[in-house]
Amino acid sequence: MENFLIFVAPVLVVVLSVAFLFWWGARVPRKKS
Repeated sequence: MENFLIFVAPVLVVVLSVAFLFWWGARVPRKKS
């Protein structure tokens, strides 16, 4: 079980970070740069 968590944790972090970046990019358009 510990090995499963060690394998899933980094993948989950990457997925959440990418999803957050897409959500943030959709919420805050960068047209006013």
